[in-house]
Amino acid sequence: MKNIGSALPPRGGHRIVLVVALFMGAVTEAGCYPKAGPPPGALSAGGVTSASTRWPGATESSLSAGRDLFLAKCNACHDYPDLAAISDERWPHILDKMARKADLAAEQRDAVLHFVLASRSEQRPR
Repeated sequence: MKNIGSALPPRGGHRIVLVVALFMGAVTEAGCYPKAGPPPGALSAGGVTSASTRWPGATESSLSAGRDLFLAKCNACHDYPDLAAISDERWPHILDKMARKADLAAEQRDAVLHFVLASRSEQRPR
């Protein structure tokens, strides 16, 4: 008769299975990040004023162009990201990376960044 106990994982093997399962779950979850969100709306007049104070040279036209680029480019490869789910500090790095993939010029990247950060400011509770 065969030893049935040899078919069971060795003692402590459950921990390895658990660690692997947790790792795979984390990898799967990371692949779904960032959380998807709705397409952002246009900035309010107050949002434009606030943005032009924060970034001299930002105008209603440049912020609108940033939104248009965001809408045209960001949904081409993935869902629109939930702007509120990503901190202001992370957006410049994200847009550096994504601007290269979307073939944006530096001025276009800045327009998208200013729009995103201004849009986030309008979403925050006051």
